[in-house]
Amino acid sequence: MMYEPLEPGEIVRSCAGRDRGRAFVILKLIDEDYVLLVDGRLRTLERPKKKKRRHLLKASETRMELAGHLVNADFRKFLAAQGFQNDRTE
Repeated sequence: MMYEPLEPGEIVRSCAGRDRGRAFVILKLIDEDYVLLVDGRLRTLERPKKKKRRHLLKASETRMELAGHLVNADFRKFLAAQGFQNDRTE
């Protein structure tokens, strides 16, 4: 099935599931149907979210550089700098 092309480092929003509306950064493409997502808060580098691509919408054209040593705070700061706040009220 053809989906919108996604790449690691892109910001996406979940459009299905209990995490609907939350913003994530794509950590890794698993296959043509699944990706691993992190947000640095609820979904950390140690526990990334596996999600189907069809349940995601690209939220921004901005990409995060995933090179070097990254920590969860880097993902939180990047999402906040792009205007995405994943607090408990969303």
